[in-house]
Amino acid sequence: ALADLANDLQTDADTRARVEGWKEELLANTSVALWLDTLWQKGRSAIIAAARNPDAVMAGKLGEVLRSMGTTLERDPRIRGAVNQFVRRAVAGMAASYGGSIVKLVSDTIRGWDARTITSRLEQAVGRDLQYIRINGTLVGGLVGLVLHMVDTL
Repeated sequence: ALADLANDLQTDADTRARVEGWKEELLANTSVALWLDTLWQKGRSAIIAAARNPDAVMAGKLGEVLRSMGTTLERDPRIRGAVNQFVRRAVAGMAASYGGSIVKLVSDTIRGWDARTITSRLEQAVGRDLQYIRINGTLVGGLVGLVLHMVDTL
């Protein structure tokens, strides 16, 4: 899916124009532009400081920048709204263009899972309700089997 997107960005003028439009729309928002400039300045400062200090840990600085991004998104509804709108449009556009590839990727991934992996992932996603689902499935299946047996013997 990503390889297709990369190829389309290089070869398809419509895809390039759509992505460029999303980028311009996002950057036209003054709150987002200010936020991105602040992030760039912090990231740039962290990289320069790390380059000057051989003992500095880049992961720590990157973590600080990411925390700052998260805090800004959490506190500023205008920036959060602009980013959400951009992401929605980008995802909708990618889903329309690459939906088939995404479905194939997910299908191939799930097809490669064994029963234990599927069970584990379902238990993590559903949680405690999985036990109730199992009991209900057993009861409904038993009742359907009983009704079918009664119909068959009558």
